[in-house]
Amino acid sequence: MRKVNTMQAHTFSISFFTAHFKRHETKKFRSSYFLPPPTVIWGILGAIFGVEREESGKFAKENDLIVGAELCDFKGLATEKATLMPWDKGNRMFTRTVEDFEFLIEPHYRIGVYAKESFIEELKKRIEKRDFEFDIYGGISDSFLRDIKNEDKAEFMEKTEAKGMIPADMIAGFSQIAEGSKIIRVLYLNTFFYQGFKVEFKIKEPIKTVNGTAVWSVDDVERFRKGNLE
Repeated sequence: MRKVNTMQAHTFSISFFTAHFKRHETKKFRSSYFLPPPTVIWGILGAIFGVEREESGKFAKENDLIVGAELCDFKGLATEKATLMPWDKGNRMFTRTVEDFEFLIEPHYRIGVYAKESFIEELKKRIEKRDFEFDIYGGISDSFLRDIKNEDKAEFMEKTEAKGMIPADMIAGFSQIAEGSKIIRVLYLNTFFYQGFKVEFKIKEPIKTVNGTAVWSVDDVERFRKGNLE
């Protein structure tokens, strides 16, 4: 008899010396999301398991990944100028452009994952042993991993209050706003979101959460790709 692969929840903490998760709507000034969106979390998990970036969507679908993030702490934001030298194939030469990059300083995240039980058990082992196939970065290769640890007692639940990253049209208000809180409105794929730090959002209808952090499925990501811009 074939074994049924049940779903299981897990959370782990992850921190970086700096992080930059490029916002989709920015051009010359490279602003950063506060939180890694679902597709970035697929990439982090893919690095642990040895999945190439272009295969991350397939990897997420095969393992029924439902993921999200909460920003637990960070030291601040910084901007630096970077000289980019892309190769111009037509003129067979490097072109030089200067762009401003926004970085989060020492961000600490909680990542919520709800996935196949076998995947979660392997993830726990790899994090515990630091057995990663590829290096993990905070968005770009200049943003190095500081620490990563498994957490205990994760619970998957549908709720009308959540932290993290919520579509703008689903927000009914706020249930908690702590001192030092920050909220930004961002465009992810083709959907507007609010990302919060030290904020808990009230949601118009129950959404998926792991330990109170909003988590999103592959189908959700496809819905975000279609958008709510009309």
